[in-house]
Amino acid sequence: MSQEVQLAVEATESAGGIGTLGLNLKIFIAQLINFTVVLLVLWKWAYKPIVKILEQRQEKIEKSVKQAAEVEARVGEIASQQRALIAEAKSEAAKILDETRAQADERKKVLLEKAKEEVKAVVAQGKAQLEAQKGLMIREAKEEIAQIAVAAARKIIEESVDEKKAQKLAEAVVEEMV
Repeated sequence: MSQEVQLAVEATESAGGIGTLGLNLKIFIAQLINFTVVLLVLWKWAYKPIVKILEQRQEKIEKSVKQAAEVEARVGEIASQQRALIAEAKSEAAKILDETRAQADERKKVLLEKAKEEVKAVVAQGKAQLEAQKGLMIREAKEEIAQIAVAAARKIIEESVDEKKAQKLAEAVVEEMV
């Protein structure tokens, strides 16, 4: 073992201060270069693309969240517009219904007035016809009474009175009776 210790002491003396730590300077520098090369390769072909993909994904997620918020706002806006349109349609329907009822009531009043006027006209016409028929019947009755009176007077006074005088006399008698 002493020979081995001797070799280790020589190796450390030739390596300097780093050798006392148990490091070989040539191997350390080679490993440092290898590490740097691997680090650069990973940086260029692995880290940057991964970071770029992660950034793109983050942007995509942010964009999706923003679009979702916009869609939600738009849906809320459309819902409020829909409620407003429904309320407007209901009020307009109520207004139309009220107008229709008012028009129907007005039409009903007009038709009722027209019917009353027609009834009054028919009643007036009927009264006029009755009056005309009454007058006609009275005239006819007067004529008949006059003829009966003339006939009776003829029989009573056949020779003493002429026909025209008797007719006037009978009409005067009938007028006094009525």
